[in-house]
Amino acid sequence: MELKTYFVSGYMRSGTSMMMKALESGGLTAAHNTIRNEMNTEFGDEHYQPNEGGFYELHKSQYRDDNFPYAYEGMLIKLLMGGITSIGAGNYNIVFMVRDFEEITQSHNAFFDHPPKMNADRYEFMKNKNIGILEQRRDINLTVLNYRDVVDDPTREFTKLKNAGWEIDVEKCTGIVDVSKCRFRLEDLQVGVV
Repeated sequence: MELKTYFVSGYMRSGTSMMMKALESGGLTAAHNTIRNEMNTEFGDEHYQPNEGGFYELHKSQYRDDNFPYAYEGMLIKLLMGGITSIGAGNYNIVFMVRDFEEITQSHNAFFDHPPKMNADRYEFMKNKNIGILEQRRDINLTVLNYRDVVDDPTREFTKLKNAGWEIDVEKCTGIVDVSKCRFRLEDLQVGVV
């Protein structure tokens, strides 16, 4: 019997690494390459670490390998929305993270010191396109979660995943979500300032 493989997807700065860390804490085995964590050193400083818990990404060469994602059967993988719709046939649970684009923009700017290449309209189009494609596949069980909903009520949101067939301990997942790390909240931002 084919094992279920789990994916976390979405656009960068939409809570994908937080979700990976929480789901790993909740019992899933995460596939990731710690070399990607060097970005905290490259882009962070003593006042700001983009992803204190790590980035939970594979190396680019691992994503491109002919045996991807089958080499990680039964595991949890982070694959941003640029590649998630091209995975081969399998047995997948996918959580797709969404976030307000102004929050993404200002978080991205704090990380890279420049705004994202994509604008709000393009983000909405690509987000909806990706979700639509994933919803049409019979080998995928898709759950879409909003980053702010996870931060504001993690128990409710992880229970949604549990009810959708994710083999996780909701309480352990919830314990990872740190509300203080949600540093870019739309209601506190001056919109358009990057």
